[in-house]
Amino acid sequence: MLIQVEEVPEIIPPDGVFCGTAGEERIWRMGRAIFRSTQDLFRRDAHIAVQYSIEDLSRVACRIREADWAWAAGPKYFWPGIAVNSLLLPFRTLIFHASYIGWQGEGLLFTAPSGVGKSTQAELWRRYRRAEVLNGDKAGVRLEGEPMVYGVPFSGTSGICRNVSLPLRGIVVLSQAAENTIRRLLPSEAVAALCQNVFVDSAVQEEWQMAVQLLLDLVSAVPVYALACTPDESAVETLEAALSR
Repeated sequence: MLIQVEEVPEIIPPDGVFCGTAGEERIWRMGRAIFRSTQDLFRRDAHIAVQYSIEDLSRVACRIREADWAWAAGPKYFWPGIAVNSLLLPFRTLIFHASYIGWQGEGLLFTAPSGVGKSTQAELWRRYRRAEVLNGDKAGVRLEGEPMVYGVPFSGTSGICRNVSLPLRGIVVLSQAAENTIRRLLPSEAVAALCQNVFVDSAVQEEWQMAVQLLLDLVSAVPVYALACTPDESAVETLEAALSR
């Protein structure tokens, strides 16, 4: 895949069918080509755009607005801005909103909406089980042979984003509770839960179908747990017991 980056005065929407919005993105379709522009919530104009073909990802065109180049070309904004989550789907890879830790030679993901406690649980495992926090907010999972979890070059506010790949031990869907309970989710439950925490949208039907199939493959190969937890070591003990069964 060759990503060509061009600095332009303004991001101009294409002549195509407007497919809708997904977060900060606006999406158009021109036949088999997809155009995605990203506009930061606090700015008036789009700062980055990407255009690619669903059938041929050998060449991807990226445009960055001149006035925003200094920050938009940095990894925190560049990789989400070129829709790396969409570009990786044909390579059987999903990007998750998750804290990623390494423990005993394997990777573990804590996933949940912002504010639930992904970083808190990751930090508890670092403190009490000497796990490594490899990304505080994002992780890639590839389903080519043995499921593997990968570091990605951007993260949330933690700033932790190490380039480490490990076999994926499990995924933990978090919720807050007064006491700790855990159960392994059934495949249908797991797909429904993970759909809310994977970076994909339904604006491009082919991409949505690829993502759902990858999730089905993932939950048949890797255990997914629902952990209602407290922000202390007892949550670590509860999950550790489930992992050892």
